[in-house]
Amino acid sequence: MRLSGIAWRGLLARPLRTSLAVIGVALGVAIVAATMITGASADAALRGATTDLLGSADVRLRAFSDAGFTPRTVQALRAVPEVITAAPVSERRLVVHTAPGDDERVFTLQVIGVDADVEYRIRQPRLVEGVALSPDSPTDALVPATWAARQGLRLGDELRLDGRGEGVPPLRIIGLMADTGFAALDRGEVMVVSRSTLDESFTVPAPIRYLDLDLGQEPDEIAAGLEIVRGQLEEPFIVETAADASERLASAQASFGAVAFLFGLVAMVVGAFLVGNTLAMSVGERTREFGLLRAAGTTSRQVIGLVLRQGAAIGVAGSVLGILGGIALAGAMVGFLSSTRAALVAGLPLPIGGMLLAFVLGLGVTLAGAVVPALRSARLSPVAALRPSRRSGTGLGDRLRTLLVVELLVVGAGILLFPIDRAGTPLLPLVLSLALLLGGAVITAYLLEPLGRVIGRPFEWFFGAQGLLGRANLSRDRVRTGLTVGAMMIALAAVVALGTVAESARAGAERWVASILPGGNAIRSSVPLDVESFRPTFEGTDGLQVASAVLEVPAVYVTDDSQEEVSLAGIDPNVFQDAGSLIVSGADRADAYFALRNREAVLVPEAFADRHGVGVGDTITLGQPGATSANFGVAGIVDYTIPGRTPDGALIINAADARDLFGVTAASLWVMIPQADIAPSVFASAVRDTANQLAAQPLTARDLAGDLAGSLDRLVGLFDVLALIAVVIGALGIVNTLGIGISERVREIAILRSHGMTVGQVQAMVVAEAAIMGAIAGVLAIVTGLLVAFALVGGGASADLAAGVRLPWGLLVAVILVGTGVAALAGLYPARVAASLPIVRHLKQFE
Repeated sequence: MRLSGIAWRGLLARPLRTSLAVIGVALGVAIVAATMITGASADAALRGATTDLLGSADVRLRAFSDAGFTPRTVQALRAVPEVITAAPVSERRLVVHTAPGDDERVFTLQVIGVDADVEYRIRQPRLVEGVALSPDSPTDALVPATWAARQGLRLGDELRLDGRGEGVPPLRIIGLMADTGFAALDRGEVMVVSRSTLDESFTVPAPIRYLDLDLGQEPDEIAAGLEIVRGQLEEPFIVETAADASERLASAQASFGAVAFLFGLVAMVVGAFLVGNTLAMSVGERTREFGLLRAAGTTSRQVIGLVLRQGAAIGVAGSVLGILGGIALAGAMVGFLSSTRAALVAGLPLPIGGMLLAFVLGLGVTLAGAVVPALRSARLSPVAALRPSRRSGTGLGDRLRTLLVVELLVVGAGILLFPIDRAGTPLLPLVLSLALLLGGAVITAYLLEPLGRVIGRPFEWFFGAQGLLGRANLSRDRVRTGLTVGAMMIALAAVVALGTVAESARAGAERWVASILPGGNAIRSSVPLDVESFRPTFEGTDGLQVASAVLEVPAVYVTDDSQEEVSLAGIDPNVFQDAGSLIVSGADRADAYFALRNREAVLVPEAFADRHGVGVGDTITLGQPGATSANFGVAGIVDYTIPGRTPDGALIINAADARDLFGVTAASLWVMIPQADIAPSVFASAVRDTANQLAAQPLTARDLAGDLAGSLDRLVGLFDVLALIAVVIGALGIVNTLGIGISERVREIAILRSHGMTVGQVQAMVVAEAAIMGAIAGVLAIVTGLLVAFALVGGGASADLAAGVRLPWGLLVAVILVGTGVAALAGLYPARVAASLPIVRHLKQFE
């Protein structure tokens, strides 16, 4: 018989054990494959959204000033011979509500105004249902289909703009857009209407933010055409490319692919432990068979090949099933992400390279798990193998060292093959996290006995003698049981790390919101309002102590050889200092605000300071295109800042400097600070009333934190599902380990039965053993998971984690309960097998 036939026969002789190993590998491969497919879907959606957003436009001009382009500029450009089409795009953030009544709903949307007669020369909206806008019907509107589905809206429903003028009719939904183009902006919370309707609904017209130009030229000729256009523009502007538009759309899904891929690697590592244990059990059971083969002339290399063939068979079968399962899982992930808009996705592409990577990783980790059993079988001498004792003399460290090295190599290769850097995620904390998980799994084998004695006590009290026997059974094969518990620990540690990082990110969001919003309330208008003219309206808010305008200034950071766009925010230093707002580092807080009050000083965001090497005491030059620049002394570094038009956020200056140096006298953001004796809910209601008068958006710290937490929770919920798949793989390992343990102890169990142990007591003994394994995994998972979380937070895996680590105490308790419960459930089937063993037949078996 050929060696391949012996290998297949060994697998088929134990169908349950082999099937569990195949399923374990398949689940890990499925996560990796689903991640690759979902990543390809996100990339395709990003490319499609960018293409649809720009349409046939050769260039997009973005107005540098918040005032936007004037209608006169639009007309002047349309008269230029080199300009075939000039499509203006207005933007205005508005409060929108459905028809008044018991079911009235209120939304805050980015309302986009277009000229329907020229818009469709540049781009055509991709509609899921309905029709496009028409110049003849100015009261029509388009909304994203996924947003409408979440809000329960349909074609024909009416939407009303808050603050619209007298006699302005409501808008009617006539088309539902796919999640691309305009519908991809602002997480899909947008509405597209006629620009004339948007202007006529309010006293102040909506600013024209963009001009999309079709120059009808070849790419190498666009620069010349743009120079001609530049001569027609009086307003300062910025030329946006397709890459700029793509970056704007990609911000919501920056690190999704990398994090999901890492969960796939975690699941595959757990599966590798399962395969390694399965083949190690097989080698242990077939020691005599291997001895006979060696005595018959089989070489060590052939014995290694036999075991590796078994590993390869499990790997190929699991990888193929995993690819198929990954496609199904990717479909569910894409559907979830699309419905919640946690990330931008479209379709279900099947990237050949991604599928191949998932298959290779599945086969690789399976063979990695098979290496240790293969080497162990090759080291068996024919004489020793034919002796009655089947116990290996190999030390614990020797049996674990090779597995750890091979696993690290395979996981390292997976990280190198996957382009994690495209997500902007630092590589070092991710590698360190995986090393901690693998190291924790190996250390588990050494800590199994001492932890078992401590953690097993409650189970002895609960199960009695059965709990004591279950705890004692853990020490029969420390490597096998340790790797099983280690695999479960890795999965549970991933849950702990994810929950801790998520809780820390929430803490960062709360800290950010609290630091930039004095008093916890604000009002943002869709267009800047003159400070002195509208101050009485804001100060008329019931229960108000101070209404402070934040003057937002588009500007440039000027160096000797370049200019970079920045956002400035002019604040009242007294208001922000008294409210304890803005977290200042690098300087004393009082000194920083003192410098700000003395004018021509600036507080710069930490990201900006790090990128440009700016420190406290330095001088930087800020200005506006075509205008005089001014020098500002850096008075401090702020950890969190007011959001601006640039990724770094706003540089903070004195409002007097914004007015005197840059001529800004209008503000879109007003900070509302309540009197000390007014209830927060009462004041929030008064702020809403003032905002409604101005057709503006009321903001509270709770609202902002709630939006951030909601977006985070949607992604965390998806990652929790991926982590729980790894927990299921760990549970399969417990089934395998208990199954082989029972097969080795059939005579012992028969003796116990013959001395009066009942069927229920046998089952309790096995379930207790499984539960103790799960409890040990849960305890070690807390330690390992927290170390991983500290590595991610301390390593700067995300800017959202700057607030440090916050412990999710409820989750830590839940992990122990989940680990114990899942393990106990996994032990039910082996417990039934143990209880059904025939007593007499097994008492007749002797070594």
